[in-house]
Amino acid sequence: MGALTLRDIVDVEVLQEVQDRFADATGFAVIIGDEQGNPITRPSNFTSFCSYIRSCPEGLRRCILSDERVGILAAKKGRPVIHRCHSGLVDLAAPIIHNEKYLGAVLCGQVLMTGHEEEQLQNVYQNISELPLDQGKLKRYLQQITRQDEKKVNAIIELLFMTANYIVKMIVAHIAQQELNERTKQLMEELRIRSELEKMLQDIELQMLQSQMNPHFLFNTLNTISRLAYLEGAEKTQDVTYSLSRILRYSLRKINKLIPVKEEIEYIRHYFFIQQTRYREMLYFECKLDPGIERIHIPFMTLQPLIENAIVHGFEPEGKAMMVRVSGRYEEDKILFEVEDNGKGMQDIRLEDMLSTIQRHAVGHTTGIGIYNIHRRLQCQFGEQYGITGMENGIGKGVKVTITLPRGDLYEPINCG
Repeated sequence: MGALTLRDIVDVEVLQEVQDRFADATGFAVIIGDEQGNPITRPSNFTSFCSYIRSCPEGLRRCILSDERVGILAAKKGRPVIHRCHSGLVDLAAPIIHNEKYLGAVLCGQVLMTGHEEEQLQNVYQNISELPLDQGKLKRYLQQITRQDEKKVNAIIELLFMTANYIVKMIVAHIAQQELNERTKQLMEELRIRSELEKMLQDIELQMLQSQMNPHFLFNTLNTISRLAYLEGAEKTQDVTYSLSRILRYSLRKINKLIPVKEEIEYIRHYFFIQQTRYREMLYFECKLDPGIERIHIPFMTLQPLIENAIVHGFEPEGKAMMVRVSGRYEEDKILFEVEDNGKGMQDIRLEDMLSTIQRHAVGHTTGIGIYNIHRRLQCQFGEQYGITGMENGIGKGVKVTITLPRGDLYEPINCG
């Protein structure tokens, strides 16, 4: 069928969607190149430093040559590789190979490794010194480059390999369907593969969220601990430190683990205690559960993200005090959880409209994305009729979110397909 190229086989916009979702889930810069290093897709999450280098012909030539070399190296090894690009930044490449033919690579990175950073920066300064660009601007952009540890990079490279393999599956499906000339079967197979990829990337997003506490929250908490240590004899400091340690320990659980409601509420109380320490008499928490509900098992991190949303988006530190309530009750063959606050609220929007919009255009980690992720996890666990089934909101009216689950004492996972 002639010379096989990645552009000929897979729709570039499909590749772009795969790339964009990977970049959103991991926070790394990503691009897909052909066998000669030429970009096929538009860059996702590219740093200002690399974008500026690619803005001049010589910088672009060096970048393409570097991408070509690392792609060929990955193809020879048959798996992802870590290397340093022409400027000295750490890049990762996973080969796209079909029938022993190298078609291109998924490339990501543009980071510096933690440790020996001064030596790395000096090497980069030397490598870019001859480029016909504003060196002062390059150095400022370089200071903004993310630092990553070896453990994080190794985790990302495995996810990158999975993504490259999914692209190969798309290639295989496309060729088989083209030879059979069965357009209907082709569309169904591509939808199946893309559905699997979407689920995988959602899992990646959840794993990334699990592995990183909100940096602003950690920063503010540490500042609170520092101030308390200075102002008093350390009793409150001990309490705050204990609550933070419990939160961190809880967050290390596996994302697909089922836990008793009692443990989730305990985690929320520790989280709330830290926020109350920061804001004194401005935050209050109430919890009311029907007897026995505290023993029900639910997916890890079902209620807490809604509590955090309420504080992050509904609390006004200079305004009125805010109350956040969690309730759980039996209703026929169901269990209803409600998370309600009296904060500043948000623009009135129907739950169905929000979920539908997020499903079609999922980007970033907004309140809507958080609600959508909780909803889909619960549907995967219990069935399509469950999940987040109600939302009341409006400017100045606070927000109330309702979760509906089947009634039972222990829930076993089901196949989400």
